[in-house]
Formats: sequence, structure tokens, C-alpha cells
Amino acid sequence: MISKLKNTQFNFLFLGISAAMPSFALGLPFGLWLLSADVSKETLGLVTVSSLIVALNFLWSPFVNKLKIPILYKLLGLRRSWLLLSQIVLGFLLLSLSFINPKDQLVLVVILACLIYFFSSVQDIALDAYRVEYDKYFDAENLATVYQIGYKVGAFLIGAQVYNLIGADNWSLIYLYLAFLMFALPLITILSQRVDELESNQSTFSQFLDAFRELLQKKSIITLLVLIGIYKISDIVLGPMAASLYTEVGLNKPDFLAQKSYFNFAATFVGSGLALWSIKRLEINFSMFLGAIIVLCSNVLFSFLFLYPTFTNFIAINFLDTIAQAFTAVCFITFLVGLVDRRFTAIQYAFLASLVIIPGTLMKGSSGFIASAYGFYNFFMIMGFLGIPAVCLSYLLYKDQLRWNANNGFKVLSIALALIISLLSLIDPGETSSQMNDKLIHFSVYAILTYITLVASKNTNTIYLLMIILTLGISLEFTQSITGLRNFEYMDIIANSLGVFAGFAFHFLMNRNLKKSA
Repeated sequence: MISKLKNTQFNFLFLGISAAMPSFALGLPFGLWLLSADVSKETLGLVTVSSLIVALNFLWSPFVNKLKIPILYKLLGLRRSWLLLSQIVLGFLLLSLSFINPKDQLVLVVILACLIYFFSSVQDIALDAYRVEYDKYFDAENLATVYQIGYKVGAFLIGAQVYNLIGADNWSLIYLYLAFLMFALPLITILSQRVDELESNQSTFSQFLDAFRELLQKKSIITLLVLIGIYKISDIVLGPMAASLYTEVGLNKPDFLAQKSYFNFAATFVGSGLALWSIKRLEINFSMFLGAIIVLCSNVLFSFLFLYPTFTNFIAINFLDTIAQAFTAVCFITFLVGLVDRRFTAIQYAFLASLVIIPGTLMKGSSGFIASAYGFYNFFMIMGFLGIPAVCLSYLLYKDQLRWNANNGFKVLSIALALIISLLSLIDPGETSSQMNDKLIHFSVYAILTYITLVASKNTNTIYLLMIILTLGISLEFTQSITGLRNFEYMDIIANSLGVFAGFAFHFLMNRNLKKSA
């Protein structure tokens, strides 16, 4: 019976739950807990920068990859021994949070949060390496999918139980319950199968250097590293302000949060299933591009939740956002696993996973200040702007054109300009709206967009491109009217359309002159 239990991929369902527990404990409940203790959203944003510890885990990953814990190593092997140790310590740290009042002991709360992040990162290092080495028995994309489902069970289904059984105000009981669950999960680690772990006679430092040397020799590695660093930046910066948004608009009721968690749990299966299908049918590079687009769109949707904070919108927008999160998580894990050399599993994966977190973590300390300065509506629009570079670079990844040249530059500029126009059209200008002729602005911007798009897309049907840009201009005007921030104006649509035709005419004349001169 135990041997059958060991030979399965579904242990990663529970290991995913284990990985999610610290993140959930320091996620939405943590934010609501601090806000209920009268901590400002600016302070909340700064406190969450403590998660930078997770982003620096590549610094101690060589030790987790090398050091053998006495007794536990002989019983469980390298990966599972570190997993077991980190799970037990995390259980005690969560238990400690249940005895603290952040109103009087905020510094101690931050210290415990830092320790939770540290041992969570140790767990992640061991678990990521274990999962990569486990793909000897099962496909990497299947393991990533099962792991993500488990992760979302920990984040959402357990979250729903927390809010249903305890209520959002009994914070000591919440963290006591989470600690109890964390203490139960080491049993899965003990029962999981031991993997073939590559033994190394190198010193930790030389192994660290060799791992980076091998990684930096990969094709277009600089562009790939930039893509990895910015791919989830908007999600990370947005995260701390979700609790503040729900509190401000009255969506922080326990039954609302519980219902959200149940729907988000279902959305995880949808997103993970779509990702698995996309990777197998459309390949990983296109799936990465698609994921960047849907994450940008889902982030912007929270602006509309601020405008229309109904229960239906709360559930629907979070449902769509969770689909996007699950989709991109499965794609991203599969993508990172494909970059890792099995000789340096823990070091390289830890570094790449850290690179995902560092830029966003450094920026999210300012999230509360941005939300206070520009309001929640514009804050989430700004998160959309942060997602534009990821869309552009993942498009080049999809086209397998990561090397920079003039044509690729025009393609990136075309995509970026279209997204910038879309977001600027929806942003709330407040009292700073331009006094310039807005019809001239519409005309000029769409003319430039059309010209750049036609230059960048030489092999694409011109009529097809023109129809897409015209449709964009019309749909944005309708969306503006839905927000209630601007009236629907036919003259704007006419100005947009004239700009499209002007851009086309300029491109046509330029091409004809070039042919004549040739």
C-alpha cells in the first residue's frame, strides 16, 4: 500500500498545499489582520517588503543543495530532509503568530513574518529541486499542474474553511488552525518517494559558480532573464493592496471572502487545465505570451471592481484573476524547468525563482503610497502599465526572436503602444485632464500606431491589421462609457478612424517612394 502511495504524482497535491500555507498566512489574511489593527495601507505595503527574503533564497540554495541533515538524510534523502525540517519550523512560527497582537507588537509580527518567509524559501528550494528531479517518473507539465492545484487548494479551499469556520476577526484562532494544518503535512513528505539526487564532490562555492556559468551560456540568456524578472511584476506589486481595496469598499465580510475562496478554488482547475492544454497543443512559448496578456487584463479588472463593488463583480473578477494566476503559474513553472540543468537543479531553479520575485518585491513597498496618491482605480491601471514589458518580451519569445534588431524593435513598440493607448484611454485623469485638442491627440496617436504596426508586420495582411486597430479604437470608446468616467463620443471614433487611414496612407506612400528610388 505504501509503495503504491510513493509511486504517484498526487503527493505533489499535498506538497503544493504545504508550499501555499506560508504564502496564504502572510497574504490576504495577514493584510486584513494588520488593517483591523489600524495599520495604514502605506505601512502594510512596507511590511510586505519583508518577503524579499524569499527572493534572496538563491544565496542559501547551495547549502540546501549540499548540506546533509544528520539522521534525516539517511532516512529521507537530501530533498525530503530539508522539506521536513522547514515544514516543522513553519508550523511553530505560525503557532507563534496566534499569540501576538499587531496593534501592540507590530515589530515582533514583522520579525516572525521574516522568519516565516525564510523557512518558506528553504521549503521552496527543496520542493522545487524535488519536483524537477521527480520528472524522471512523470511529465514536468503534469507535475506542475498537480502542484499548482495543490497550491491553490492551500490558498483558496483552506482559506474558505478559515473564513467559514472561524470568521475574519478571530485572528489568533486563524493562525492556530493554520499551524495545526502545517504540522500535519510532514506526513506526506515522509511517505513521498525518494528521488535520484545527483551527488557532487564540489565545494558549495565552486558548485554555485559552475551553476551560474552554465546558465549564462544559454542562448539569449540576458533577454530571458529580463523576461523572467518582469513577467509577474504587476501581480506582486498589486498583491498587498487587495486587502486594502476589499476593506475600503466593504468587501471584507467573512462570508464574501469564503465564497470567493470556493470560486477561486474552482477557477484553479480551469486555469491549470487550460495551461496544460495550451502547453501541449500550442507549445510553451505561445502559452507564456498568452499568460502575460491575460494577467495584464485581470489586473486592470480590479479598477472596475473599485467602481462597482458588488458581490457579483467581486466573485467574477476574482474568478477570472485566479484563472489567469493558475494559467501563468503552470506555464511559468514549466518554462523555468526547461531552462534548468539537472546537475545544478536547486541552485539554478532557486535563482530563477528568486529573479521572478525580486523586482516586484522591491517595488511593492510603494504600493500603498501609489494607491493613496492616485486612488485605487488608477492604481490598478498602473499595474496594467507594469505588465506591458512582459507582454512585449513574451511575444518575442513566442516568435523565437529574442535577439534584438530593428524589426523586433518595431514589433515591440507596436504592441507596447497599443497597450499604452488602451490603458491611457481608461485611466481617470481627474482634474489634470489635458486642455489640448483631444480629437487631434486621438488622430495623431492612431496614425502613429497604424504606421508602426504596418512597418513591423510586413508579412501580415494589411486589411486584417487595419480592422484590428479600428476595432480597438471603437471598443475603447464603449469601455470608457462603461466606467462612467467619460461620455461616449462619436467624434472620438471618427478621429481614431481618420488617424488609422492617415497612418496607412503615409505607410503606402513611403513604400511607393522606396520602390521608385530602388
